[in-house]
Amino acid sequence: MPGVVQITQVPADVEDRPDEAGMRRLRRLVRERTGLDLAPYKGPFLERRVAIRQRVTRHGSLGEYLVFLGRESAEMDRLLGTLTIHVSGFFRNPSTYEAIRAQVLPRLFADGAPRRARFWSVGCSRGEEPYSLAILVREHLGPALGEWDVRIEATDVDAHVLEDAKRGEYAPGQVGAVRADLRERYFSGERRLHVAPELRRMVRFHRGDVLTGAPVGEYDCILCRNLLIYLDRPAQAAVFERFARALRPGGFLVLGRTEIFVGADRAAFEVVDARERIYRRLPHAGAAPGGEA
Repeated sequence: MPGVVQITQVPADVEDRPDEAGMRRLRRLVRERTGLDLAPYKGPFLERRVAIRQRVTRHGSLGEYLVFLGRESAEMDRLLGTLTIHVSGFFRNPSTYEAIRAQVLPRLFADGAPRRARFWSVGCSRGEEPYSLAILVREHLGPALGEWDVRIEATDVDAHVLEDAKRGEYAPGQVGAVRADLRERYFSGERRLHVAPELRRMVRFHRGDVLTGAPVGEYDCILCRNLLIYLDRPAQAAVFERFARALRPGGFLVLGRTEIFVGADRAAFEVVDARERIYRRLPHAGAAPGGEA
């Protein structure tokens, strides 16, 4: 098929230089088959993850694994599951959510503010983060929620985990971090706990890659936690530039606790909470693109 990488035998240069030629061929194969560009991901991270699949499938060399990967579509899905990390949980790092509750939401939902709020959960995995955020917003606004137009956009590159997120079903152990009264209020069921319909209506899930684009609109708060650590510095800077354009002046950016803001767009933000990696886009930093999310 034109334009699609076909590997039927072990390329000689892969055996000679697996770190360079082999990984280059793997990136091209993944891009052609799935559309996911692995070029910005850190080399050591990719090599470790590919090595895991290589050992599991019992292939002695990267070249042999590439032949297998090109032949078996199911293995491509498994590899993507390994490369796109899905470590999440409801209210993961509770102190971060407490900081959002205390320092972000009061400013977003202040008296006199526009009666709309747009959030973007980047790398949402199986939905725990956007649903946690929805709970936080509902608890903050209470009866006043009906006066606001609140929407949470949630994106991930993995279509399979997005289907899980849309279903909103979790094992009891997966919601163990949710406070008992909130669990009773927003979940139902026994063997499988179902997210309440009012939470599901607040969240819209989309397949999307933060490296290539963003949902259309102007955001009041973006959460991108524990994803940027897998990207190289140029890719991180490009993502921060995208966030700066997607956030309205005065909007908030929440990063993972181990992530550092890099790139020229750092000057467009002020620190709200250094420990929890919460930043606010300066009001004079220029207008973000308008439009409904």
